Amino acid sequence: MKNVITWFPALLYGIIISIRNAFYDWGWFKSHHFDQPKTIVVGNLAVGGTGKSPLVSYLIQHKSWKKSLGILSRGYGRVSKGFRWVERDSTAAEVGDEPLTYKTTFPDIHIAVCESRVAGIEQMVNQIPEIETVILDDAFQHRALKADFNIICTTFDQPYFKDHLMPMGRLREWREGIERADVVLVTRCPSQLSQQQMEYVKSEIPKPVFFASIRYGNPKGIQEFNQISWHALAGIANPILFFEQVDKLGVLKSTQSYPDHHRFTQAELQELNTKATKMAENEAFITTHKDYVRLQAVFQDFPVLAKKLAYLPMEMYFLKGEVEFWSLMNQSLTK
Repeated sequence: MKNVITWFPALLYGIIISIRNAFYDWGWFKSHHFDQPKTIVVGNLAVGGTGKSPLVSYLIQHKSWKKSLGILSRGYGRVSKGFRWVERDSTAAEVGDEPLTYKTTFPDIHIAVCESRVAGIEQMVNQIPEIETVILDDAFQHRALKADFNIICTTFDQPYFKDHLMPMGRLREWREGIERADVVLVTRCPSQLSQQQMEYVKSEIPKPVFFASIRYGNPKGIQEFNQISWHALAGIANPILFFEQVDKLGVLKSTQSYPDHHRFTQAELQELNTKATKMAENEAFITTHKDYVRLQAVFQDFPVLAKKLAYLPMEMYFLKGEVEFWSLMNQSLTK
């Protein structure tokens, strides 16, 4: 019944998206390409978490960018407008949680937010001319920019080629939009992925395909994390893997999910703070890094919560083909 109800809105949405993309393809709408800086887009075809943020962090960590790298994001969830630099003392409300997470992890990288990616890049290089490369987080549908290298993320358990247009499914545009990508990264793969599974996925995707997984580090934010009973909370698109990982740390006493990029209300914060005051010495909250940077802004008002809150760091890694991935990217950036 749900498919019947959502089929027509999905078709109507698809027609609108097709017309918009056609206007860009025909040159009726202008796409701007920068000769300098070089631009890398990290995006997806589906809404929700597909592993873009871990990939951006991976790209920052695994190349010697020095101070020539910039990161540009829309700054989803922020209350501010226009162009803004992300500083270490910025708040998630000002710049968005993901850009702030990047800045707290990589403080020497130039990070900015702007709704218009073209205007944002122009502002970045006008103010810091030494920026040679800009990574754009979640800009694949921003057709006003023609990037040098487009990376599409899709999850192993919910690949785009088995999905449908919104609201029938999670796709932002038709599956054929994958043709604009340079490579596709299949994220959140099982660590023991068989060759047969890889070949099946490759047969469904008409672009170079790479496979990546996630590994977690030790909890951060509190000094002692051994022998702790955890109360896990997460405001991300798909918290299941996070909760499963916390369960491996010890005792998982409770879980609480919020919408992606959730902005905590005063009532919710007071409730968490009250719960923290009642916790035993060997109990604590644990959350994702993205949620942690959102909550940092209220630590002064809720000191008990601050003392009882840890976050679980994570990183992406390639299962195979890492050298080939970098080779393809470098070829595109040096054309």
